[in-house]
Amino acid sequence: MPACESIDCVTVFTHTLDEAIKIDEQARGEESTDPWSKKTPKLVPEHPVKICLPEESPEFYGPFAKKYQKAWEAAVIKVKELGVPVVYVNTELFTEAAKVLYDGPWIAERWAALGEFIDSNPATAVPETEEVLRSGSPENYDAPSLFQAIHKLQAIKRDVKNLLKDAALVMPTCGGTWTREEVSQDPIATNNKMGLYTNHCNLLDLSAVAVPAGEAAPQVPFGITIFSLSEQEGLAAGTANLWVNRSKADEQTKRDNEKRETTNLVVCGLHMRGYPLEKQMRECGAYFIRETLTAPKYQLIKLPGHPAKPGMIKQNKGGTAISVEVWEMPLESLGNFTTLIPSPLGIGKVELEDGSEVPGFICEGYAVARAEDISSLGGWRQVEAVRN
Repeated sequence: MPACESIDCVTVFTHTLDEAIKIDEQARGEESTDPWSKKTPKLVPEHPVKICLPEESPEFYGPFAKKYQKAWEAAVIKVKELGVPVVYVNTELFTEAAKVLYDGPWIAERWAALGEFIDSNPATAVPETEEVLRSGSPENYDAPSLFQAIHKLQAIKRDVKNLLKDAALVMPTCGGTWTREEVSQDPIATNNKMGLYTNHCNLLDLSAVAVPAGEAAPQVPFGITIFSLSEQEGLAAGTANLWVNRSKADEQTKRDNEKRETTNLVVCGLHMRGYPLEKQMRECGAYFIRETLTAPKYQLIKLPGHPAKPGMIKQNKGGTAISVEVWEMPLESLGNFTTLIPSPLGIGKVELEDGSEVPGFICEGYAVARAEDISSLGGWRQVEAVRN
């Protein structure tokens, strides 16, 4: 039963994206008994020209807020690895549109659908539900306020159309979750939060696909939603395809790595994420684990040559903590990887800030004579930042 008949739509829930598209093929189109239905062409997934991410940090809430935020940050990294240019956009437009749904006269459509039932059946509805519905009753909104909202929404639609042309927008499906007790204490506010990143969708005539994105915590699933203009809905489906296929590849890599013996490997320069030799790590079946610091016992030097690269030398006395990355690499790949490393660099044991010793890049001491000391910057990314 529709709540807002002019904007409601049927949503498909499935285990896989392929299943959703197959069901959509059967469900879409004109239905003679539904005055709101319309002819729509067959959905054809397409790659977007760009993927939009919110430039502001999304709001997270509830008892798992911090874990949801970490799950979102991990998802952003993965989005950037899909092979599509990423741009950051101001999403205030979508927030403004979402407010129209519950904080404006659009709520009157819900009263139009259910008000007669509520008036005829007192104390039947959940009290909070009735409170929301009655907020749309005639004494709260008049016709001019509705048209003002329609005009405002139309202007937002124009701006969103310009923003999302040939693009897909990625947002958290929700910014958190609540315990039943927390919902019972404040049902309206908690439910409003759950729609923070989706309430704009129908009002703006967007298409959307929600896909899993791992877990925020054990047994607390996390997901992202991919939006596109309705006339370019193939871009949402195509982006979802990229995401799902990447997820499958990541899972396969994880399973393969679990079957093989691996070793942690510390990298401090061009093999880090985003640098030219990251591909060597990937080709060897390695995957990123974490960022960390070495023990404060190292000198970092900038070696001559092109491209410029760093070397870490452990000191007998003094030294600095250097920012590094820890990767996990199959042991069977380590030997071949080592043959690719030019002198004065090599693989030895690197002492980390927690006192552990891990295989990683080190540099022979003789290189100091022809190199620049960059220890004070604390890491290669900082060196690059200064240079840029």
